[in-house]
Amino acid sequence: MKLQTLSLCATLALASAGFATAASAATAPFTFLPTPENNANASYGMYKDGTGELREAIMMNGIPIAFKYDDVWSYSAKLLDAIQSDTNPTNFIPAATFGTYDFSVGTGTIAVNLSSNSGGATNLDPNNAGVNFQDPTNLSSNNNVMGWTCTWGGPTQSCTNSPTGNYTYTSPAANENGTSTVGNMLTYLHTLNPDANIPVFYADYNQTGSVDSLWFSAKFEVWDSTMTTRRGMWAQDQTTNTLWDQDDPTFNYGVVNFYGTQAACDAAGAYNPLTNPSGCAGVTANGDEYTKLEHNKGSGQPDFLAYAPDMDLSKFDPTDLIVITMSLGCVQDANGNYIVTPLGGGAPSIHNSLGCNTNGGEEFGIVGALSVPTRVPEPSSLLLAGLGLLGLARVRRLMQA
Repeated sequence: MKLQTLSLCATLALASAGFATAASAATAPFTFLPTPENNANASYGMYKDGTGELREAIMMNGIPIAFKYDDVWSYSAKLLDAIQSDTNPTNFIPAATFGTYDFSVGTGTIAVNLSSNSGGATNLDPNNAGVNFQDPTNLSSNNNVMGWTCTWGGPTQSCTNSPTGNYTYTSPAANENGTSTVGNMLTYLHTLNPDANIPVFYADYNQTGSVDSLWFSAKFEVWDSTMTTRRGMWAQDQTTNTLWDQDDPTFNYGVVNFYGTQAACDAAGAYNPLTNPSGCAGVTANGDEYTKLEHNKGSGQPDFLAYAPDMDLSKFDPTDLIVITMSLGCVQDANGNYIVTPLGGGAPSIHNSLGCNTNGGEEFGIVGALSVPTRVPEPSSLLLAGLGLLGLARVRRLMQA
């Protein structure tokens, strides 16, 4: 999957368009997620993720603000907010252009929820868009959950919690306010940004324990209305192959710390999800410090924001279906074996703080809309093109003389 590019000039123009949405429809809290195409302070690089694996990243101030997981870019919303809210900030992400990343999410707040802990939650008429979506999957957080896999949007909604058999259901779409179509999704996205066709997903984790990190993977699919032909698929996992690898999920930070000096980083020790989850994950380039960034604590704000750059829904038929499968925690197969081995191994009773979901309180939803057009030539490129045309005109005049 190739990321289409966007010049700074185009970014500024689209930012204005995004904030000019009609007053009757609320715009998204943010207009852009920072990329090297729209923010001169960002660059592509490689950095170690939460498992210590070197991974493609978007870098800012010397540290990763996003990791590439197969087809999806996953941003730490907590880090984006910290960069914007630093008491002595370098203005890396101007709010006037990019918006803000600390806002309320969850059932009753965000218009389209994919999962919910609130029984009877619906996705009817989000943002006064005049369309409906399938109700969010019901996580039933009263159960002792080690992990879950849920499917939303298609003809059948389903959830399976681990340990297997603890809490499982399937429900026909007719009982969940129907399926979720591409056309309805575009109508909703355009109430957030009329030029945007790419959905932005959020995760609000609610985790307990001292080592409160989580495994997560997902696949985002577009099917024809009869579910016989898959039109498109985007995966979020650790294996870069454009396939969904449920057995190789992303590992999401619980607490993360980025220090301003190497000495402070050394004093904190290296980050390790088992032995030092509050350790140093990196050192900033300018000395700013972003520490004690808590994900996974049920804050009611987004912990992570994610999107696939080429998930342009305008390329599909409006009647096509959007089907999303999410898998969280130490998920088990039908035989009770762990698909993903819990950190540290051993019996389920010791997994509370070792990378497993322990209370089922996580919520996911669609919180924004992005537009990623093709690159507009930079001013220097336009100047060179102009000089080339002038040269060509001179050659023609000489030939006619």
